[in-house]
Amino acid sequence: MSYKSLEKTQLWLMLLPGVILYAIFNFGPLVGLLYMSVHEWSGIGGMTFVGLDNFRLILLDDFYRAGFLKALWQNIYFFAIIITSLLVIGTFIALMLSFKVYGRKQYQILYFLPYPLAGAAVAYLMMLIFDTNGPVNSTLLSWGWIDRPVNFMGSEDITLMMYAFFMSWYRMGFAIVMILAAIVAVRTDLVEAAFLDGAKRWQAIRHIVFPVLMPAFVVVFIIILVDTFNNADFTLLISEAQAGPNRSTDILGSYLYRSAFGAGPQDLALGYGVASVIGLLTAIIIAPVAALGAMRNIKK
Repeated sequence: MSYKSLEKTQLWLMLLPGVILYAIFNFGPLVGLLYMSVHEWSGIGGMTFVGLDNFRLILLDDFYRAGFLKALWQNIYFFAIIITSLLVIGTFIALMLSFKVYGRKQYQILYFLPYPLAGAAVAYLMMLIFDTNGPVNSTLLSWGWIDRPVNFMGSEDITLMMYAFFMSWYRMGFAIVMILAAIVAVRTDLVEAAFLDGAKRWQAIRHIVFPVLMPAFVVVFIIILVDTFNNADFTLLISEAQAGPNRSTDILGSYLYRSAFGAGPQDLALGYGVASVIGLLTAIIIAPVAALGAMRNIKK
């Protein structure tokens, strides 16, 4: 066996335990979703086979299709803000921390502190900070930048964006750690050689450091993609299942939750079958992107 073949074999053997666990805890439930999607089920009692009726309801009924498309678009917008913030700001901070600055370890701990916090705690903190009587509004009023408090948590125009920015702060530590670990792998002799040849710092970062960071960018992109398209922590904790105001914070996770469990007398539960269809459609949307990113990293 050649050295290259042996290296690939070892790589796949190391990946095998993770692949098995992923198949058990992720692919298995996905198959269960497929089974439930062709049944009508309230969660209690027996299931009734309905074929493709649940798919027709979400894809062909004007009301439910419009709700799904709105949640999808807002989810893309939500993800775009988060991933842009993480890759731009996270890379900048990681590059700064890679230099031998005073207190580097303390800064690393400080940036990573929000990441282990529970989503409920972060959502509550966000409500306190951006409340109409909170410190942000009080500061802006005292500086004379606004005439009256801004309703950050109740505006159709900015509430979802505020969720995205706070989610970015919440996940920033993860992005910084991943990118910083990739920066450490950069060969310093190549950077020094570039400087000796007359390259500026930005040129060395662009042509030597960034290509090495690309696998870390892909990992951060995939994990945040899956996280934001499968979860709706802030929406459910702050805006609740109604995703107010006027569904302006509705994303696929909250739309799925509302379909399964309802949201009061105005939004009755459609059942686990319809919710399973939404989960399958979400998986179909994000799976190709995640698979392409994973295969790209494996080839490298």
